[in-house]
Amino acid sequence: MTRTEFAHDGALAIVTLLGKDEQKLSPWGARVCEHRINPQLVAELNAALDAVLANEMISAVIVFGEGRFFCNGMDLRWIDANLDKADELQAAAEKLLGRILCFPVPTIAAINGHFCAAGCMLGLAFDYRVMSNEDALCFVPAIDIALVYSPGMTNLMKAKCPVHMHNDLIVYAKRYSADMLQQERVVHQAVKPDAVMQSAIALAQQLTMNNRFKGKRYRDTMHKIKVNTYKDTYNSLTDSRHFQGMGFATGNWDGRGKSKI
Repeated sequence: MTRTEFAHDGALAIVTLLGKDEQKLSPWGARVCEHRINPQLVAELNAALDAVLANEMISAVIVFGEGRFFCNGMDLRWIDANLDKADELQAAAEKLLGRILCFPVPTIAAINGHFCAAGCMLGLAFDYRVMSNEDALCFVPAIDIALVYSPGMTNLMKAKCPVHMHNDLIVYAKRYSADMLQQERVVHQAVKPDAVMQSAIALAQQLTMNNRFKGKRYRDTMHKIKVNTYKDTYNSLTDSRHFQGMGFATGNWDGRGKSKI
């Protein structure tokens, strides 16, 4: 579930991924607090982005997650229960990543906790990341659950991380703290947990001073600049001709998404 609010005279859209009760489960058994990527989350984030596009007064978007998780990846419990629709979900998730990557106003991920696997890619799709520097990790454990990230997802990680991180992050599933990611300039700011949202708002205000990024002309220009900047990544995420399933049918994970290899 998500909630969208408009702040600072309606110029800022704040989208919150709801759910911090670690005991609450979805109907298919996933922990709601992990904000995993499933059809509901994809639809609600797309709806939030639609609401932004419908209002030209909005000049920036922040996405924040309640609790200990920003996003813990694909909803593997949903996939277990809907294996025939796994590739459909992956394709929809990749199109969402591409949409965020080239969204026509500044985007900020206010990363309150862990962002892992496809949740890492969700965070990386944003223009900027402000991350909690306590008990928050980033890693992509495909190697440990026998999945192969698609060309689009791989290109996104490569586009947003320095070359010397590619081997450790993508192939060997190295775990990164906020401070490590800030040093690599993958995270813009690493701050105390209670300062994540405040810092993200301050960054948004700094970026949008003097009414920058309001209106159709700014939006059209920013979208085209981003598409050209991330052309290969954007095309591999959004063009169905480049789609490659991750191999969910042969993946190895338990009910909590832990490796069974």
